[in-house]
Amino acid sequence: MKKILAGGFLALTGSIWALSFIVIAGNNLTSEWTTPPGRLLTTMMDINVMLPFIISVIFVIVGVFLMIQECFGKDK
Repeated sequence: MKKILAGGFLALTGSIWALSFIVIAGNNLTSEWTTPPGRLLTTMMDINVMLPFIISVIFVIVGVFLMIQECFGKDK
Protein backbone atom coordinates (compact mmCIF):
# COMPACT_ATOMS: atom_id res chain seq x y z
CA MET A 1 0.00 0.00 0.00
CA LYS A 2 2.90 2.36 0.71
CA LYS A 3 4.31 1.83 -2.78
CA ILE A 4 0.96 2.77 -4.32
CA LEU A 5 0.86 6.02 -2.38
CA ALA A 6 4.49 6.83 -3.11
CA GLY A 7 4.06 5.97 -6.79
CA GLY A 8 0.89 8.01 -7.05
CA PHE A 9 2.57 10.99 -5.42
CA LEU A 10 5.59 10.75 -7.73
CA ALA A 11 3.43 10.36 -10.83
CA LEU A 12 1.18 13.26 -9.87
CA THR A 13 4.07 15.55 -8.99
CA GLY A 14 5.96 14.65 -12.16
CA SER A 15 2.96 15.17 -14.39
CA ILE A 16 2.22 18.58 -12.86
CA TRP A 17 5.85 19.63 -13.33
CA ALA A 18 5.96 18.33 -16.92
CA LEU A 19 2.73 20.13 -17.77
CA SER A 20 4.01 23.38 -16.28
CA PHE A 21 7.22 23.18 -18.33
CA ILE A 22 5.20 22.48 -21.49
CA VAL A 23 2.97 25.50 -20.79
CA ILE A 24 6.00 27.72 -20.13
CA ALA A 25 7.64 26.62 -23.37
CA GLY A 26 4.36 26.90 -25.27
CA ASN A 27 3.99 30.53 -24.27
CA ASN A 28 7.54 31.42 -25.37
CA LEU A 29 7.89 29.57 -28.70
CA THR A 30 11.07 30.17 -30.66
CA SER A 31 10.99 31.39 -34.24
CA GLU A 32 13.83 29.17 -35.54
CA TRP A 33 13.93 25.42 -35.09
CA THR A 34 14.96 22.24 -36.85
CA THR A 35 12.71 19.34 -37.67
CA PRO A 36 14.09 16.43 -35.57
CA PRO A 37 13.59 17.88 -32.06
CA GLY A 38 10.67 20.07 -33.08
CA ARG A 39 9.62 23.55 -32.10
CA LEU A 40 8.54 22.80 -28.52
CA LEU A 41 11.68 20.86 -27.56
CA THR A 42 13.90 23.47 -29.22
CA THR A 43 12.18 26.14 -27.15
CA MET A 44 12.67 24.05 -24.00
CA MET A 45 16.38 23.78 -24.78
CA ASP A 46 16.63 27.53 -25.43
CA ILE A 47 15.02 28.54 -22.12
CA ASN A 48 16.91 25.82 -20.18
CA VAL A 49 13.99 23.77 -18.88
CA MET A 50 14.93 20.56 -20.66
CA LEU A 51 16.71 18.97 -17.68
CA PRO A 52 13.85 19.65 -15.23
CA PHE A 53 11.40 18.38 -17.85
CA ILE A 54 13.36 15.13 -18.22
CA ILE A 55 13.49 14.74 -14.43
CA SER A 56 9.72 15.23 -14.21
CA VAL A 57 9.14 12.60 -16.91
CA ILE A 58 11.40 10.22 -14.96
CA PHE A 59 9.26 10.90 -11.85
CA VAL A 60 6.14 9.94 -13.80
CA ILE A 61 7.73 6.75 -15.13
CA VAL A 62 9.05 5.70 -11.71
CA GLY A 63 5.71 6.48 -10.07
CA VAL A 64 3.73 4.43 -12.57
CA PHE A 65 6.27 1.61 -12.27
CA LEU A 66 5.91 1.58 -8.46
CA MET A 67 2.12 1.47 -8.69
CA ILE A 68 2.15 -1.35 -11.25
CA GLN A 69 4.73 -3.29 -9.24
CA GLU A 70 2.61 -3.09 -6.10
CA CYS A 71 -0.65 -3.95 -7.87
CA PHE A 72 0.62 -6.92 -9.86
CA GLY A 73 3.55 -8.07 -7.75
CA LYS A 74 3.58 -11.30 -5.77
CA ASP A 75 2.39 -11.15 -2.19
CA LYS A 76 4.82 -12.54 0.34
